[in-house]
Amino acid sequence: AHQSPVWAARHLPQNRDVFMTTGGNGSLELWRYSYPQARKIKEKDGHEKGVLGTVELLQKKNFSTQPVASFDWNVDKEGLAVMGCLDQTVRVIVCTKLHKL
Repeated sequence: AHQSPVWAARHLPQNRDVFMTTGGNGSLELWRYSYPQARKIKEKDGHEKGVLGTVELLQKKNFSTQPVASFDWNVDKEGLAVMGCLDQTVRVIVCTKLHKL
């Protein structure tokens, strides 16, 4: 996980289980959420309790020495995104092979 505060998180429009987080250390991290086998379990007292899924870190990359303050996916082109850093740069990135997840 980020070794600094998370500044933003955005789900991939084409796949809600995949999301990117941005960090105060200038990094991006790509994650995948996996649903649990059972969404709820029944406790001994009869009440139902929700079950959390898991997240898996797929990739991480450091782009700057300053925080990545903003990030957004393109809704039409899977994997195309833009990010803005506090080092006064705007970068266009391409994340490939997302259709295989």
